[in-house]
Parts: sequence; structure tokens; C-alpha cells
Amino acid sequence: MATSCFVLFAVITIFVGNISWAIAQELSPASSITGKINQKLSEDRSQAVEEKQFTFEPKSGVLAEVNQKFHQDHDRLVAEITSTFGKPGGSTVLVFTMKKLILYHNGKREEQQFIPTIYHQLKAIEHHPLTLYGTLQSFEGQKITDSLRDFLVERSNLLQETLRSLNEENWSQNIVENQKVLLTDSIKYINQVLAEKYINSDRLNNYVRLVSPKIIGWVNSAAVAELELINEKIKKLLSQEKWQSPYVVICSAHQARHGEVVTQYFEHVFNEFQGDAAEREDRIVYAESIFDDEPQALRLLATHILDQKLGSAFFRDSRRAQSDVMIDPASFWL
Repeated sequence: MATSCFVLFAVITIFVGNISWAIAQELSPASSITGKINQKLSEDRSQAVEEKQFTFEPKSGVLAEVNQKFHQDHDRLVAEITSTFGKPGGSTVLVFTMKKLILYHNGKREEQQFIPTIYHQLKAIEHHPLTLYGTLQSFEGQKITDSLRDFLVERSNLLQETLRSLNEENWSQNIVENQKVLLTDSIKYINQVLAEKYINSDRLNNYVRLVSPKIIGWVNSAAVAELELINEKIKKLLSQEKWQSPYVVICSAHQARHGEVVTQYFEHVFNEFQGDAAEREDRIVYAESIFDDEPQALRLLATHILDQKLGSAFFRDSRRAQSDVMIDPASFWL
């Protein structure tokens, strides 16, 4: 019986082995079947490479090409509008980046400084209580760690060095004194935490209440200094030549700030007061997350102008294209 089983197993093994060998032969590189399969795969890959892939959905087929043509046409129209900025007969454009004011007018490009130096200097000091609180708040009710102790020692030393340097600054006496008090309060609080080796919630909140009026004092001083400098620059520019259909683009590294100082200034200049998001923008355009990218700021303005043109033509509302296309049905159904 054992011998019979052995013979049967051997026959099955040979049979299966022959089938596997036959399949392997058919799929070998030398076989005609393998050649046909490889040729088919090669053709499929070739077609995949040749098929156009587009950035926007749909990404293939004739509808993809139609959509791509729209974007190409739109880019061309935006570029045509951008090319008119500052040219004779074209719109006067003022771009406020995070560093400078750029004027495009009558074929010229001119740069101006619009943020006073003292703004940046005071901001360097005034920011430290915010990050100090943000760092310590998550450790409330806990003992300080070694890394937190090192952080506080480094901050204390830096603020003491800053305090010693204030007498060298050419600031008004009241500004100097305000900064000295702020720095002294911060140094005192940090040293207290280092001595206690513990983040007491009440002490942290008391520190915030103590320094907040000094920060507000800096904000007031900075706003006055910036508005005076902007007004001086704009009055000088307006006295030279009359502006043609002026636009203002205000760049920022953040989302649009409610009541941003330059925006407020030009609201009064143009008698155009802002409302909600882009739908309310007309001659004043806020460029979110565009820190210092001049071409991007100009492209945004050109897109804004094109959208208003299309909105007027199709919806009899220049600002309609700056609302979500589904705003009305969404409002109805919701």
C-alpha cells in the first residue's frame, strides 16, 4: 500500500511539474506568448505616457482639454490686465508689502518706506511677553523641567541685555520708560519662576495683567507713527501727479486682519469701507499669505479686476464673481 501511494505521489508530482514547466516555457522571454504580452504592456505604457495629464479636474479626456483651455485663457486675460498697471492711461497701483510701498504710475515704478523704523524696534521687545505666556501656560501647575529652566535663563539674560541697551536708542523719553518698565516686569517674573521652580497659574495671569497696558501703549505709539508716515508719503505722491483709477493691494503673511491699519487709512482716502471678505473689496484688495511677493500681489489684483468685469457682464453685479458660485443655492437649502 505504501509503495502504491509513493508511485501515485510521484506521478502527480511529475504531472504538476510538467504543467508548471509548460507554463514557464510559454511565459519565458523567448516564447511567442511572452513576446505578445510584453508588446501589449509596452503599448499600454506608451499610450499612458502620451495621454495628457492636467493640473485640474477632470485630468483626462476632452473635458480636461476644455477646462485647460479655460485656465489658459484666464491666465492670458489676467496677464493682459497686469501689463497695464502703472502704464500711461493704465491704473495707478500701490502695493504695500511687509517691507515697502511700491507705486506703479505713469510708466514708472517707485519704492517707498512706509513702516517707521521704531515700529520694528518696539515690536521686537513687545512680542516677548506673548511667547513667554504661550510657553509657560501649558506648564501651569507643574514643576519646571530642565529644558524649561534653560529657556527661562536664556530669556532673562537676553531681556537684561536689552534693558541695558535702551539708553542708546533715539526714542522719546516716555517710550523708553515704557519699555524699561515692561522689560523689568518680565525679568522679575522670570526670575521668580526660576526661584520657585514651579509655574503658578495666579502669578502667570498676574504677569499678563501687569504687562498688557504697556503693550497697548506700544500699539498706540506704533499706530500713530505708521499713519503719520503713510499720510506724509501719500500726500507727497498725490501732489506730484494725479492718479488714474487707483488700486491698493495690501500684502500680509497672515489671514486678513480685521481693521488693519493701512486698510483703514485707504478706506477713508477712497471713502470705501470694507465689509465681509472679497465680496466687499473694490479698490482696496487684501492679499493673504503673500508676504513680499510683488508679482503675486499684482496677479491677485488683476484677477480681482477681471472677476468684477465678468460679474458685471453676467450677473449685473460687479462683486458677484467674488462670492462662492454656490452661495445662493447653499443659503436656500441650508
